[in-house]
Amino acid sequence: MKLGIFGAGGLGREILMLAQQINRSSRWDEIFFIDDVIDDAEVSGVPVYRFAQIDYGITEISIAVGEPVARQKLAEKILSKTCLATLIHPSVFIPPGSDIGVGAIICDRAFISCDVSVGDNTLVQPHCCLGHDTRLGAHSVVSSNVTLAGHCQVGDRVFIGMNCAVKENTTIGSDAIIGLGSAVFNDIPEATIALGNPARAMRKNEQRKVFK
Repeated sequence: MKLGIFGAGGLGREILMLAQQINRSSRWDEIFFIDDVIDDAEVSGVPVYRFAQIDYGITEISIAVGEPVARQKLAEKILSKTCLATLIHPSVFIPPGSDIGVGAIICDRAFISCDVSVGDNTLVQPHCCLGHDTRLGAHSVVSSNVTLAGHCQVGDRVFIGMNCAVKENTTIGSDAIIGLGSAVFNDIPEATIALGNPARAMRKNEQRKVFK
């Protein structure tokens, strides 16, 4: 089996580092990038191919894109051809009763507590804490050093910026964006951009995009 990392940008290179650490146990015969935009034949010492060049029968793919809506669209495209790879750093312990979805990426030193559910194709970056009984929706991105306390409910395609803290029993609706460094004490409606301490709704996320 081979691993294709879809996206050869900065996040892609970080996911490559994660994959190389996982591959110390020889999970894949080859690791490469997939990118339909750049013209480079090689990035960080590994080859770059177009999506149409891939042998789908022997390749699983990890999505290295930080835009939640784009993660979902790419997942749909990939699943029409092959499967998504679930990547969990060797340092991360997944306790019995917690569930990690297909295609999820769990990076170094993330803490996954008991009875946690991480949705399909969700990215959890380094040094995050997902408290007990937390539910994290599909295609979401949780940036580095984020803490979600117990019984948090996070919808699909949510983006939570670096160094955020979310109070227990808090709900964040689908397509919401939480600005970096925010402290979330109250529920955040879907498709809302919120930030600050305490986090307040700034405006609607009408375009359903994080990066303009």
